[in-house]
Formats: sequence, structure tokens, C-alpha cells
Amino acid sequence: MNSIVLDSSAVLAMIQGELGGDRVEALLDSIEAGADVHVYVSWVNWCEVLTRNRRDNPDVTADELTSALAGVELVPFAGGAAELAANYADFSRALSLGDRACLALARSLRATAWTTERLWARCALDVPVELIRP
Repeated sequence: MNSIVLDSSAVLAMIQGELGGDRVEALLDSIEAGADVHVYVSWVNWCEVLTRNRRDNPDVTADELTSALAGVELVPFAGGAAELAANYADFSRALSLGDRACLALARSLRATAWTTERLWARCALDVPVELIRP
């Protein structure tokens, strides 16, 4: 089974029709088609998506956004996630809390993290990272 954790930047790319968003959309379509893939988003990243949407697209409700992510499991930021996320600051001080929450979840699930954040590719991270933009 393939497991993928979406960073808020990847979700926002899909929602806002940005470059790379089509890859996320195709991933979600594959879930609907029955592909053997599990996709996750941390509640920390979901908060970032909701916050950005509220600012940029206030007419789009949280329920509509949730519907757009059908098949994606939202995962609480609990237990050892805080400590694991804090440790990612050692890789780069430029990693935000959302970045580190995504990476911590990917590590705990042994998943690949999908993002648009090029910084991640320059860090010697201990999880696989997929940049969704060329």
C-alpha cells in the first residue's frame, strides 16, 4: 500500500488551480477509482488550508473544502507528533510549524510527503518528499 501525506501547499495548489494542483486532483481521483493508496493531511495543515481559504475565497465554505478532499484522512496532531515536529527544526529553521507537522506525520506513517515547498528538497530530510511542481 502506498501512503501519501499532503502538505497544505499541495492542497492549496489543487483548490486554487495552481501549478501542480492537477497532480493532487489526479491522486484524489485514483482514490475514488479504488487505487491502493492512503492519503492523509494533518489537522495543522488543514488549519492552514482553512485559514488561507478564508482570506482568499471567503465564499467557499469549510464543508465545500472537506468535500473536495473526499477519501483523505485528517489526522490529529497528538501524542509524539509535537516532539517529532519540533525535531524537524534541526533540519532547517525555515521550516514552518505546518511543514514540520506534515513531515512528522509522513515519518510516523512511513509515507511520502507531497509539497510545493522547494526548501524541503534542499534539506537532508529523513522522509521521502515529492515536489508536485516542476
